[in-house]
Amino acid sequence: MDSQVEIIKIGEHKGKGEIPSGISPNVYYFKNREYGKYNSKNKPCFTVTDNCVESHYYIGVDWLCEETNRAIYVSPKLNTDRFETDYLKMLLTCLNDPVASKHISNVYDIKSEASPIEIDQSLDLLSPLLIIQFLNLVKELVKKGLKRSYYREEKHLNARVKGKLLVSQTLKQYTYKNAQLKTICAFDTFGLDHPENQILKAGLLFVQKYLGQFPEYAILVSQQLQYCLSAFEEVTVPKNISKLQHFYTSLFFNTYKEAIHLAKLILNRFGYNIRSVEARKIQTQPFWINMPILFELYAFTFLHKTYGEKVHYQYKSNYQELDFLLSFEDQQMVIDTKYKTKYAKDKTNKEDIRQLAGYARMHKVYDELEKPKNELLDCLIIYPIRNKKTEEIKALSLEDMRPIEKYIGFYRLGLEVPFIENHMSVN
Repeated sequence: MDSQVEIIKIGEHKGKGEIPSGISPNVYYFKNREYGKYNSKNKPCFTVTDNCVESHYYIGVDWLCEETNRAIYVSPKLNTDRFETDYLKMLLTCLNDPVASKHISNVYDIKSEASPIEIDQSLDLLSPLLIIQFLNLVKELVKKGLKRSYYREEKHLNARVKGKLLVSQTLKQYTYKNAQLKTICAFDTFGLDHPENQILKAGLLFVQKYLGQFPEYAILVSQQLQYCLSAFEEVTVPKNISKLQHFYTSLFFNTYKEAIHLAKLILNRFGYNIRSVEARKIQTQPFWINMPILFELYAFTFLHKTYGEKVHYQYKSNYQELDFLLSFEDQQMVIDTKYKTKYAKDKTNKEDIRQLAGYARMHKVYDELEKPKNELLDCLIIYPIRNKKTEEIKALSLEDMRPIEKYIGFYRLGLEVPFIENHMSVN
């Protein structure tokens, strides 16, 4: 079998690519969940029929058939032209919101146990994702206060001994060179400079180096990165970072465990060598990003910025989860996001309307919004529209919503999504 992996590249949502006959493709469901609520069947991350692979609303890299060394790469591409969704800018926007940042892990699925896939670095979608989640976790650790612990320290002392005298090293470096008063000692110290914090700082330095290649993104997280790095001033990074492998983390520090796991993933991707961020080929774990969930979280950051605590995210009622409930001044409504461009063309989907109408008829929803039950609740659908020219996405305001003419009390509102020019050829 040829050791080089054949990458089949297609665009997100209805992208298609031909595959050779006679292979048994792997089919994977996001977070391995074949069934959703009420035992409803979910769509897999990709579908294979009649020697053709078709994408859905997921982007990522995965094995199509590991036995024949074929993999699939699905690029973010909301429309079928030369512009693609800038998913990284969307994630960074979510990272800057204190509430949305807590839900970022719901957006992606990394198959850490699967065999890695070699790809061109230009196709790397996972590194930015790992970096965003890592920064998010470290920021939470810094807010709570970094963990202090006992760790072994070696120091060169003058005319004194502390802890254990390292005899052979002292003799070799000082005594035989006629520096009789110098000693090298090892002792336990209680502080921040222990291995767990060291690997986190090493991860932060890798992040800083990586983001240096993308100034337009680095500026979006520069404040968070400096906030984190300043907390690690007392922490040193050993020359041989790869030795920082085994840690015991208490259950009381579960966030540390997650952050260290991500730091090791980031460091492993670049072989513990900061210079290798410029390598042409990298090994990536198979992973998927759920674009509808990302768009939902992205929409929340704009609603939250405009309406604050008046918008309730992921409200649960009758074993169902609504995207948003809004109660602002005299405006009470149920809001749902749909990652579909048809709403920008003044088209609708009956199933979407039925779903939202069902949410807006629940007793618990009326009680939560303190709405008289003899009045209809307004329903709003937020959908994506393109923004590829302006640097700043404008705020989301209910003043811009438009009625859906066929239905009473239904409205639609476009949210600008950042786009970049797509230089990669996909089918």
